[in-house]
Amino acid sequence: MFSKLLVATDGSNHSLKAAATAGDIARRYGSAVTILHVFTTPAVRMPPADTPGLELDHATVKGMAKDEYDTVAHKTGKELDAYGVPYESLLGMGHPADEILRVAAQGGYDLIVLGSRGAGSLRSFLLGSVADKVRHRAQCPVLLVR
Repeated sequence: MFSKLLVATDGSNHSLKAAATAGDIARRYGSAVTILHVFTTPAVRMPPADTPGLELDHATVKGMAKDEYDTVAHKTGKELDAYGVPYESLLGMGHPADEILRVAAQGGYDLIVLGSRGAGSLRSFLLGSVADKVRHRAQCPVLLVR
């Protein structure tokens, strides 16, 4: 029924509950599981040209993404480990909903599992809910976990 599961995670409590739910499903159906964390480049105000300070070059952003990914993948992986489910993990870059949808379509996933709310509540309010965008645009079933 569900042979390939994509678990979108940001490390929030909601996404960790989603990972636990995916672990239960994967154990029951023998599903392959992929954890996807999407890093969004932080928006910063640029200091005046003659002011030393914050510089976000490609290497800095890549390092930030890797650090965040390591933390989130570790926390999420613990949820799947509790169910004895093997998994792989991926790091995406960009807008979370767009990246989740792209990975799901390209990877031929049977089910996307994600939390109903993420870590960025104000940002979600302003930009629109990631979960809402994914559930409306996905080409496969989406399981939203509260």
